[in-house]
Amino acid sequence: MSGVITLIKDDHKKLEAVFKKLEKAEPAEVHDLLTQVAELLIPHSKAEEQVVYPAIKSTSPDESSDVDDGLAEHQHVEKTLEQLLRTNPEEPGTDGIIAAMIGEVRHHVEEEEQEILPAFSKAASNEQLSDLGEKFTAAKEKALGELKATSGGS
Repeated sequence: MSGVITLIKDDHKKLEAVFKKLEKAEPAEVHDLLTQVAELLIPHSKAEEQVVYPAIKSTSPDESSDVDDGLAEHQHVEKTLEQLLRTNPEEPGTDGIIAAMIGEVRHHVEEEEQEILPAFSKAASNEQLSDLGEKFTAAKEKALGELKATSGGS
């Protein structure tokens, strides 16, 4: 099992690949791509909130305010994503909302990868990172199952 930091960064890369497609997408492709974003991002966020963020706060207390900012960013992006999934992609302004959401996520990823995760990596043991990796993966799988159950399995 990979350490939690590797798993988080892998998720970030997968999300970025979908963002690149979304930025070039035709309106007919937007909803499916937003669904892919939701299925990557929401379980990732929930697993970070349940498993990773509490561990970072207890291991690297100096990162607590950044972790709290990350939590607020998760909640804002999830609300935006839910709104976008209910919106006609051809509605005026939708592309701007998508661009803003992508920008917010990229900013969040940069903060995590440049500041929070390196500090946590230094403070945590390899065993702790590996154990968190397993818990993070399990929490993500559970959250994805819940997401698919509430969205009608699409």
